[in-house]
Amino acid sequence: MVRNAIAKLEREHGKENMALTTYTVPDFPSPDMEAFRKGIAEVTRQLKQSIERDQVRAGIKPEVVYIVEIHEERYYRTGEIVPHIHVAFQSRKSRRHPYAISKERNTEIWNRAVSNVLGRRVEMPSGARIEQVKKSLENYLGMYMSKGVKMAHHAIDNGKRQFLPKRWWGASLSLRQWVKEHTKMLSDNAKELIKEKYREFLEDIKNSPFSWLHAHTIKSTKPGDEDRDIPVAIIGKVRREWMSAFECRELTDAPMSWEW
Repeated sequence: MVRNAIAKLEREHGKENMALTTYTVPDFPSPDMEAFRKGIAEVTRQLKQSIERDQVRAGIKPEVVYIVEIHEERYYRTGEIVPHIHVAFQSRKSRRHPYAISKERNTEIWNRAVSNVLGRRVEMPSGARIEQVKKSLENYLGMYMSKGVKMAHHAIDNGKRQFLPKRWWGASLSLRQWVKEHTKMLSDNAKELIKEKYREFLEDIKNSPFSWLHAHTIKSTKPGDEDRDIPVAIIGKVRREWMSAFECRELTDAPMSWEW
């Protein structure tokens, strides 16, 4: 959902008109940090709402995508779970138009959202950053998502599940609807092939049917088979030339070779 939504925004508006914002908090006292963790859903809701309102004022369609991750450096340094937020959105109509959100405005949006959740005013001059990413935002946030999965597993293994966010991403309704409308259903045979071959695809992604691929796995609990990884979810982006093959009812009807 996240990568497809960002790809749509980049394709429609151009990378030069997109912005990436990053939000973090300082080393709050324990009660404030606990309140921040518990209120992270409300913080992201207010962030999204404020950015969308500023987009409307700038004549831009209000569409936002965000992800939540664990601040890696602080986690390994202190053992503390501190949510870290990245938001992607169209920041201007074109090169000739001003930005919808300035650096100062972005900091104020962050200060206000966190202050509302903590119940007191806080100032975080270094807590918010807004930038234009020269490379693909889709790949950039995809990197954070992959890292976030590993961090979450590490935290769970260390008994910190209760401190993790309940929701790791969000997007404007129009983007979610667009992705759902353009989602293709795979045939049962295609699903089985991906399940059986995903390791080979990951090892040689350039020659696979995918432009990117990620597998969520768990360890087998079967006695004598504890080292085996079992896939519980496989996500990726199918290359355009492979879409007709993946949509076939029977693999024998596929127009391309399925020999791997």
